[in-house]
Amino acid sequence: MLFVWMVVFALLAMAVIAMLPSRPHVLIEMVMYAVLGVVWIVPLKPLFIWMGKGRDTSIQTDGS
Repeated sequence: MLFVWMVVFALLAMAVIAMLPSRPHVLIEMVMYAVLGVVWIVPLKPLFIWMGKGRDTSIQTDGS
């Protein structure tokens, strides 16, 4: 799922930048790609938090 999301987001980012009326300066284009390279994480933040929690193994039973 993560890989598919990254591919779809990358294609969308390239499409958005390609729709600009003229190609921006190389430095501006690099900044745009850098920002978009971080933004893809935002929708997946809850997934990363959930994955980081793991299982709660602190509950111990005494057998009684």
